[in-house]
Amino acid sequence: MEEKIKIGIDIDEVVAGFMKCFLEYSNLNYGIQNSLEDITNYHLWECGIHDSKEESIRKVEEFQDSEYFDKINFVGDSKRGIENISKKHKVYFITSRPEKLKDKTVNFFYSNFPKNGYSFVFSGEIYGGKTKAQICNELGIKLMIEDNADYALNCAKSGIKTFLLDKPWNNNYEKHENIIKVNNWGEILENLK
Repeated sequence: MEEKIKIGIDIDEVVAGFMKCFLEYSNLNYGIQNSLEDITNYHLWECGIHDSKEESIRKVEEFQDSEYFDKINFVGDSKRGIENISKKHKVYFITSRPEKLKDKTVNFFYSNFPKNGYSFVFSGEIYGGKTKAQICNELGIKLMIEDNADYALNCAKSGIKTFLLDKPWNNNYEKHENIIKVNNWGEILENLK
């Protein structure tokens, strides 16, 4: 039996609609009016949403502890995409979410994919953990699906082919031969044929 190819898939904004729920929470709780188009960099402090990295981390953690975080749903056609990919490939969800969100994250996937057998890696990269490129290389993952241009470029430079999902915060991504910009999950599946 042929060994399945390993594919790494980011979670927030690739599978789960983190940013929409986060903005709803922030707009309601902090009296601001930000939309997805205002997020020109995934590092919220770099696009003026927050004043510092520390403030961004604090407000994201408050959101993650709220009921709004539990309302996150699938991005576009990601659920169907994951179901299709997992028929032929070994799926690793590689997220920069911290380890403390493991139970909430895994429960989200188990409730939607009861017999999935997926693997989860919580890099905590934004907190100084391993990079997604390091994780992919350690696990032998040759393909990553990502929305953060910095993480995508790091993977690409490490020899990992990376699908970069089009988002307002990655419009000015640095091009690389290993990065394939895609608009949606349909294009990901088409490129995997």
